[in-house]
Amino acid sequence: MSNSLLSLTRPARMLLAALSVAVVSGCATYPNSTQQQAQYVLNTDSARLLGDDNLNGFLSQAPAGAVMNLVRSPWGDNVEIIAGAPYLAASGRACRQLRVTEAGGSAARTALTCETPNGWVNQRVLSQSTSVTSSAAQGRY
Repeated sequence: MSNSLLSLTRPARMLLAALSVAVVSGCATYPNSTQQQAQYVLNTDSARLLGDDNLNGFLSQAPAGAVMNLVRSPWGDNVEIIAGAPYLAASGRACRQLRVTEAGGSAARTALTCETPNGWVNQRVLSQSTSVTSSAAQGRY
């Protein structure tokens, strides 16, 4: 083997060895946690807590299509709410869409609630969905 070829091979081997050490040490310092816990990520959320313990319990436990009548609520007085199925939102919170009907059944609208560590909050609805609740509640409006 010639001297010029030998002089090029040695630095290339040294560079390859240095890169291998860097890759292995990078893998060794990677966090070993295999499962991360979902966290509430909206720290500047302006949503207000629902003050009614009965409503909070209903939102936590009611199946999709369940109905609750409220004398006073964040959506007005004398309303009927129909709970949609709970789902996990991008914020990491459990949320539910509600169908809110005023007394007399004339005006119906959609509301959105999400669970926080301190209880359920009324969120602003960003988009309307045609299927808010289960098919069991479709005949109610």
